[in-house]
Amino acid sequence: MQNSISYTISVLNDFSRLNEVHSLVHDAFVDAGFSPKKTNNLLNLYPHLNTIEETKIIIAEKDGKIIGTNSVTVDGVYGLHTDSYFKEETDLIRKESTNIIGSSWRIATDKKYRDNIGLLLDIIRKTVEIILEMGIETCLYSFSSKHEKFYKKLLNAETIAESDVFLKEGLKTRSVLMKTNATKTINHLNKTFFNKRKI
Repeated sequence: MQNSISYTISVLNDFSRLNEVHSLVHDAFVDAGFSPKKTNNLLNLYPHLNTIEETKIIIAEKDGKIIGTNSVTVDGVYGLHTDSYFKEETDLIRKESTNIIGSSWRIATDKKYRDNIGLLLDIIRKTVEIILEMGIETCLYSFSSKHEKFYKKLLNAETIAESDVFLKEGLKTRSVLMKTNATKTINHLNKTFFNKRKI
């Protein structure tokens, strides 16, 4: 996709930079009203998932600064982020699924680039590519319900459940649990936004 800014997107391998991710997520969640402002300006969501083998952290960088992020976790002994708020539904999907499941979580962009749809799309496409590389076919997402229609269209997603979520770090929000087929999602993204051949 054509974009007006230059950046790179990769998997974070240097965990000493995690606070840069936590800072970016903090600012995005505060701006969205999902968390009160913290004195250290850091928001560490689901810390038990951060540095485990089952998780990949995606970052977008411009001039050495992280301007966007997302994370992917394949299901395992540590579970998924959706276990925190949609445990019953996540367990049912585990039980019914005939393939590997995972979840995508903690998507955020720098306020300066938040209106840049190209950056968001590039982060999401890289996320889904990594989802497929990790062998995940069924991927779970949780979003604020006010973003449901946007991500449903963007990811070709199905809404599974909706609930009030009391965030550990602060406020209450109405959230939805969404499910995707990763292969269908990447084909949808490529056809709709990137004009690439189906895989």
